[in-house]
Amino acid sequence: GARKIRPENTMTAFLYAMDAGVDMVETDIRQTLDGQLILMHDEKVDRTTDGSGKVRDMTFKELRSLNAAAHDEWDRREEIPLLEELLEAVAARDDMLINLELKEYPHVEGADRAIDTVNKTVEMVEKYGLKDRIIFNSFSCGVLRYIDKTWGGRYFLHGYYPFFCFGDEDGQDTRLDVACLFHVARQDGKNVGLEGAICPQSWFDDLTNRGIEPWIGAGVKEYDDLLLGFERGA
Repeated sequence: GARKIRPENTMTAFLYAMDAGVDMVETDIRQTLDGQLILMHDEKVDRTTDGSGKVRDMTFKELRSLNAAAHDEWDRREEIPLLEELLEAVAARDDMLINLELKEYPHVEGADRAIDTVNKTVEMVEKYGLKDRIIFNSFSCGVLRYIDKTWGGRYFLHGYYPFFCFGDEDGQDTRLDVACLFHVARQDGKNVGLEGAICPQSWFDDLTNRGIEPWIGAGVKEYDDLLLGFERGA
């Protein structure tokens, strides 16, 4: 949503973004202990609410009791929304895309839970007739390949470059429509943070040559960097 202007991943933030006329909003899907799909970026509720613990260990009722605007400058109360609440609002608009990041990973929460989350999400997307306005986004190639195979390539897929794209996890390539470029620092074989906002021209060119649209990653904070990214093909 408009997380710098309204509390992150709340209906207030999404509605603000919609009223501002944005082309697309992005959000994050997690599954509760009792199988509900809610919108939250982090694995734990600690950063954005007045609660503590992992989303997957809490029921929707428990999560709904938390204040999702408990930190930073927000002096208000907000509820953690259901995915369905956002989709219902988006369905009432006819000109906005929605980018859904699937935060349940086979290598973390298990394949069954990750696939169940995908299936429930797609079922809900199709219930609201939003198939043509959805982009699915994941850091798991396996999740994206499952969507591609199960629904016959009917959904747009968003991955990440240069990692989590080609030959990842089980050695298979992943069909992508778009990919965010991230320049990450590596330490002891792990990603430790964004190293720079703008990646080399060759990275943009590699994606374009593969027929994948390059997108600028979340590390871009400055206007001049944004313009440079556009010049390089984003």
